[in-house]
Amino acid sequence: MTSITAKGTGGPPPRRRFAGLAGVVLFHAALIYALVTGLAQGVVKVIQQKVEVSVISEPPPPPPPPPPKIEKVVQQPATPKPQAYVPPVVNPPPVVQSANAIQSVTSDPAPQPAPTPTPVAEAPKGPVSAKGNCSGSAVPDYPAKALEDEVQGVVSVVFTVGADGKFNGFSNVGFDGGIPPRYRSSFKSAISAALQGYTCRGSTSLTQEFSFKLDSGS
Repeated sequence: MTSITAKGTGGPPPRRRFAGLAGVVLFHAALIYALVTGLAQGVVKVIQQKVEVSVISEPPPPPPPPPPKIEKVVQQPATPKPQAYVPPVVNPPPVVQSANAIQSVTSDPAPQPAPTPTPVAEAPKGPVSAKGNCSGSAVPDYPAKALEDEVQGVVSVVFTVGADGKFNGFSNVGFDGGIPPRYRSSFKSAISAALQGYTCRGSTSLTQEFSFKLDSGS
């Protein structure tokens, strides 16, 4: 019986080769990182040194020029003008008038008499009578309720007129004791209607009495 035995190649196992390769790669990566970071810091330091040197070595600015000198101008005193010669005033001797000199007498004109003031017509005091100062006088109607109840009496009124002479309103209305208060408004309305037909002149305040009497013969 023939037996066959397989022999190995004699090299290192695959795991060891992979571990060695990984170590080499890490070593080169660390070396490259150290070189890059070290060179970058060196470049930054060199640039900073150049900037610092250039700033420090910059020359200072030149000093400002001195301000210009202001020369004071001395004014010469003005020469006084010569004053003109004024001769002294010589007063003439006083003139003596003789005793026989004619004295002129000026007579003042006689004062004119003051003009006599024109008498001003005094306005009548208080209201004037409507009779003779108003036209178109009308008789007021007898109030129906007062006539039915046989109420009678005298009503005295003071009224005003406008610029056109027409009735403008009452200033005062008086009733005698024969007219009870509840009938007075009807008497006043009847008189107001009658005064609407008046045309008055000469005064703005007038007075008139109206007598309301029952006819005893009826």
